Amino acid sequence: MISYRRWSVLSVTVTAVGALALAAGPAAAAYNDSFGVNTWGLPGNACGSVDFVDNGTWPSGSTNDDYVVVHDWCSDGHGVKAWAWKNGVLLGSKYNGNGLAGAPVYWDPVGNVLPDDTVGLKVCLVDGSADPTPSNCESAERMSVDG
Repeated sequence: MISYRRWSVLSVTVTAVGALALAAGPAAAAYNDSFGVNTWGLPGNACGSVDFVDNGTWPSGSTNDDYVVVHDWCSDGHGVKAWAWKNGVLLGSKYNGNGLAGAPVYWDPVGNVLPDDTVGLKVCLVDGSADPTPSNCESAERMSVDG
C-alpha cells in the first residue's frame, strides 16, 4: 500500500510531467529544408527568385510550414514567374510583376512535405503571366530530410 505522502508526491510528479509534455507541443523539424533559386537579369543581378520555406512566417504573422515565396527584385519592366513540383508532379505556377518596390507573392502549393519528398522549383523572367517565351530560367530540386 502506498502512503499518503508518497501518493501526493507521485500525483504531483505525474501532473508536472504531463503539463510539460503539453506545453512543448509538437516537435519542430530538426533540419531546415528551405532553399531558393534566382533568375538573373543584368549581369550579376538577381532580378527574381523563388524560395521554398520549410517553416516561416506568413504575411498574416502566423507560422506556416512548407510554402513558396516569389520575389521580383528589379524595376526592369519584366515580371517573374515561378513553378513548383512535388515528387515530379507539377503543382502550378505563380506570377509576380510587382517590381522592386512591390510585395512578394506567397503561395502554398506543396501541402505537407514528408521525409524523402522532393520539391522542385523553377523561376524565369517574363513579360506578363501569359508570356510564351520566358527567359533567364533557373531551376533546382531538393529532397526533404525530415519533412
